[in-house]
Amino acid sequence: MRPIKTFIIGSRAFFDGIEGFIPKDNDELCIMDEFPVRSNTLNLHIKGKDVFLCRNMNKEMFIKDALDCKIPMRIGRFLVPSFAEYIGLTIEDLQKLQSLIDNIDEKHTYERIIYDSYIKNNGFFLTEEQRNESFKEYKNKRK
Repeated sequence: MRPIKTFIIGSRAFFDGIEGFIPKDNDELCIMDEFPVRSNTLNLHIKGKDVFLCRNMNKEMFIKDALDCKIPMRIGRFLVPSFAEYIGLTIEDLQKLQSLIDNIDEKHTYERIIYDSYIKNNGFFLTEEQRNESFKEYKNKRK
């Protein structure tokens, strides 16, 4: 079992390099070449990192898995542009995950700003203003 592709996810995916950003943890998503467990995702804590090992799936399977697991924070991986590109996610696909963003917890409302910005921009990118707005929200929820 080896990683095919690894993505930085969580707040670091959006805010690394912004003055004043101090991440509380390091989150990584690893798409694995083999996945001998029944579930599609396995969460591990390794040397100060939260590592999410994932079965290698197509975009439809990733979307179905996220909706079926009913864990709103699963939306975060779909907001990472490199992951979205890797699975071929479109803005129309992202909109299928609306129920997750609608139920996101208070500490992750910055992801709602990112989600809404992507929809508005019709692409997986943020303007500097949108990035700053989402970072401000991130900081406000972590005081």
